[in-house]
Amino acid sequence: MGGCWGKCDLVDDQSGIFLPLSKRCCTDMLCLLVFLVYLVAMIAIGALSLTSGNIDYLIYPQDYLNQFCGKTIPLQKAYYPRLAQDLQEQSALFLAGPIGFYNFRPYTLCVDQCPPSFTLADPAQYGGPSYPGAAADAPSFYNLQPTDEFFNRCLPRTDTQPGLNRQLCGTPSCNSTALATCLGFTPQCTVGENAIESTPDVTSAWYVDVSDPKQVECCEFQVMEVNTQAFLPPGADAQTAAEERQFAAYISSAFGVMDAMQQSMTEILVMGLAAPFVCAMVWFVLLFLFAGLIIILALLLFLLFLVALTFYLYYMAGIVTDLGVDVSSLANFSSATSIPSVSEAGVSQLVYTILAILFTVLTFVYVIFLCLSREAIGRCIAIVREVTKVFFALPFMTIWPLVGVGFYIAVLVYMIGVGGFILTQGVDANTFQDVAAALNSTSADSALDALLTLSPQTQIIIMFSIHIVGCIWALFITQAATYMTLSRSAAVWFFNHGPNDSGEIVQKGQYFFGTRVVLACAWCVISRHMGSVAFGAAVLTIITIIRLILQAIDYYTKDLQGSNLLLRIVIKCAQCCLWCLDKTVRFITYYGFIFVAIEGSNFCTACLSTFSFIMKYPAQMSVNRMVANLLSCVISLSIPMVCGAIGFVWIDQTIPARPQPTTAAAVIMVIAFVIASAITDVFRCCIDTIFVCAFKDLEEKGPKYMSKSLRSGFGLDDVEPGGPKLSAGAGATSATDDERT
Repeated sequence: MGGCWGKCDLVDDQSGIFLPLSKRCCTDMLCLLVFLVYLVAMIAIGALSLTSGNIDYLIYPQDYLNQFCGKTIPLQKAYYPRLAQDLQEQSALFLAGPIGFYNFRPYTLCVDQCPPSFTLADPAQYGGPSYPGAAADAPSFYNLQPTDEFFNRCLPRTDTQPGLNRQLCGTPSCNSTALATCLGFTPQCTVGENAIESTPDVTSAWYVDVSDPKQVECCEFQVMEVNTQAFLPPGADAQTAAEERQFAAYISSAFGVMDAMQQSMTEILVMGLAAPFVCAMVWFVLLFLFAGLIIILALLLFLLFLVALTFYLYYMAGIVTDLGVDVSSLANFSSATSIPSVSEAGVSQLVYTILAILFTVLTFVYVIFLCLSREAIGRCIAIVREVTKVFFALPFMTIWPLVGVGFYIAVLVYMIGVGGFILTQGVDANTFQDVAAALNSTSADSALDALLTLSPQTQIIIMFSIHIVGCIWALFITQAATYMTLSRSAAVWFFNHGPNDSGEIVQKGQYFFGTRVVLACAWCVISRHMGSVAFGAAVLTIITIIRLILQAIDYYTKDLQGSNLLLRIVIKCAQCCLWCLDKTVRFITYYGFIFVAIEGSNFCTACLSTFSFIMKYPAQMSVNRMVANLLSCVISLSIPMVCGAIGFVWIDQTIPARPQPTTAAAVIMVIAFVIASAITDVFRCCIDTIFVCAFKDLEEKGPKYMSKSLRSGFGLDDVEPGGPKLSAGAGATSATDDERT
């Protein structure tokens, strides 16, 4: 117990609601044992694959002779001398989706350095008989495009060289009498063989000989025509050239993004990693001060969104137009912002009519729900304000999800690394010769089908499936353990309230940033409840695997669904049902984790407690979830926007100028969004936890631990601590006067 600094219990709760660590036993040990057995099997599979697999296929480039660049031969970089031709010849592979892309094998040469820019004066030659292991008649290639290195792959970039640059005169025109008098001759106009290739309709201009001062003097408006030349291999046509230019453009864009990120790394780290935490604390201060105003405003804005969406659906259904209402004149839309006309809609008006009716019903239901849930909204406001106090007392909770992210990354690295060994054990990847032979055979269709359906042995498929399922299970375990730790930390804060000398309920503990509390709660989860964590994660894993299987079926039956309406309806309905089931299971599972964190019960008992709460307090749980989602959405979107905007201004105003400030700002927004989403996950966890703690407190002993502000928000100002229990129906409506006295 030394790891908890002698205070593993954290809370001296005599009511029996919050079970301290010393009174907890290990829960769901059978499920933990199953996971440990599964983990041993995964380790055995990983060890076996490490000895028999060949991850060189994933690490090192492979040339056309199946030699590994940088291992089999000392030339470390892969160069693709005929990429345009390979893209065209193997284009059928890309129609098969990811499997076809995996089997794409361009003609590859290993080189010491990526080929530089092409020059006619000194062209570099690659391949040929002198290439290591090559035959006497092996073809050789000249580098016709410059390349850039990307993970030891020499990828082409779009680059042109200056060709013929000429001076053009627009004024006076070539047939002007004054110009002929000035020059002493009539110049040739830009027609016929002298036409401007880019703008052949310009026929009155003429070319200026810059070496003749008289011609320069007689021209009043002079511009330079810049021509560029691109060098293509023999036999290349417009299509292959366009494909390679497009590929090179993608590569150039990727390198531009990487360069922009590298030069603005300081700004990206500051605004992407540190600034979101500052913005989050600003949001929590605002919620503490103006929780009621912000929540009511969010609910009303959502109502306005429903009304606007419903009106839009009626407009697209043609009903508004049928009533004689001119939307464009009412809204005074400009041509750039006008609503598309009904005739432009690509969806049937019947569909819009059905959606409009559904959203009309939904809007009325939402209004009725708000009216009937006024008191539940008031209690939710008090809970949200109480949650902000949790963050002020335990700010380390906002950082704790980053620990989970670290475990996530470790599991993903293991999944990819060991998965690569599993897929390559005893099985050679398709070579350039295999692909070329299949695509060039007389029965190309059947050979292509055989190539794309080529799979590892059944044993490898089973091992890889076990590996993937285990990694998904481990990811959910990491997520669940993080969630339960945060929930128990919030519960510790709640149950550390108690009366002071004057009888007022105040916070008793001193948390000092909350590090000790969070780490002690993490130890409680690891030492007592990993079985429950594994149980809940297993349930989530099963649902996820079923959804992945159904998505795979949907992907590989798209052509069949196009000709079979019944099959398409069945698959879409199955996906919808599974989505609903997944959301329901997640809701119950994560509430179950909260009950495990508070009561120390096993997972099944915690889920039964969740069902009990759903039956007792449906309105309060619905309001809490709606408010938590709305606030999370606002916070998760506003923080990246603020960080991205500040980051853009910072980078854009830096001297010397940085490349692509917009790209760097987009990267900042992505990183900030990930961190903001993690913080809002903590926020939702604390809302649900404080809600459960508060209503458990009311049910068991009356408001014994609720703070004065929370009791006021619940309308229990006149109830003494330790007063009468709250009846089950009070959560769904409100406590009666008799229950408050």
